[in-house]
Amino acid sequence: MSGGDRAVCRRRGDRVTLARYQCCVAAICFVAAGDAHSMERPSPKCLQMGSEAFENLVTSQLHMSSDGSVFAGQMADDTQGVFAGVPEVARGLVEQTIRDGRGWAAFGTKTNAENRLEVQVLYLLEDGDSCVAIQRKPERVSPIYLPEAVSRSLLLFFRQPTEGDEVELRSRLQAFLTKTNENRPTSTAPRVVKGGKPRRINSQEYVRKWEGLFPARMLETLARLQDTCNARNDGSEVDLSNRFVTGADLDGDRDEDWVANGYGLLCTGPDGGHRQLAGDENGATVWIMLSNDGKLGSVAEFRLAPGDTIRRYDGYVAINSKLGIYSLKGSAAGEPLKSVPAGGRVVFTLYRMKP
Repeated sequence: MSGGDRAVCRRRGDRVTLARYQCCVAAICFVAAGDAHSMERPSPKCLQMGSEAFENLVTSQLHMSSDGSVFAGQMADDTQGVFAGVPEVARGLVEQTIRDGRGWAAFGTKTNAENRLEVQVLYLLEDGDSCVAIQRKPERVSPIYLPEAVSRSLLLFFRQPTEGDEVELRSRLQAFLTKTNENRPTSTAPRVVKGGKPRRINSQEYVRKWEGLFPARMLETLARLQDTCNARNDGSEVDLSNRFVTGADLDGDRDEDWVANGYGLLCTGPDGGHRQLAGDENGATVWIMLSNDGKLGSVAEFRLAPGDTIRRYDGYVAINSKLGIYSLKGSAAGEPLKSVPAGGRVVFTLYRMKP
């Protein structure tokens, strides 16, 4: 995203702008790869999952040929071999979802563990109000298996020529990746900062930049996390990524509430490296901020695991987690419930993110 786009999305420092900024990021980074079969678009949840996996997301609808082959793009020759890893027990459900037009291949480029830039794919299935990834994480895919529109979109992102047929586009993308990786060091060790001086940070002063955005109790939490981040007095700072806040009406009062996701809270060290401060592979801390007359006033903190959900009801919220089911009204969580209340709608699902 260009500096001009960021300026449009971040004109003001109020709370609504941060939520809108998150939407701007998803909208600007998303490049739709239309094909001859459909001009449909993935659901917002699938777009969210794709945008969290890649910075230059391109999606293409999945189709099934008459012989049962799954492919993205305009022909079965675009089939990605990695899709064959779907467990047999789930194959029927996956195929039916694709036939219903609710299956997507999300493509993008990403740096792997060897510091090499490569094309990766994540297969997504729309499931009601949520989105399910077939794989645990994106997997490498060769450019020879990319639909023509996807190759063109990725080349456009890297400001490369986009004329020619699908063979030329794939070859050009492969050549670009090869040249890019020739100039990259193979070591991914953190950059050592020589001569750096210990630097203490007044956490209370540091979080003042978020005053007027978060309630006072949330600022206290951020100050505590800043102290944890800079425990070595090396100048490490808490950063809030674009994925930290999700805005939604959680309790049905038509006011925008916030869910702050621990996976989007990072600690940036003096070497420029990032680490997640409130999330790991087993789950993340989630803060629920309910609003009253447009003003965020209360904060409730929960530990959720990937796949746990928040459901909206009239006047209250239900948290369906692996540690228990809880109802939330205001900032007070009631006693654990024996089952999820009838009705309601899923308004947030926790997905694991990488820093």
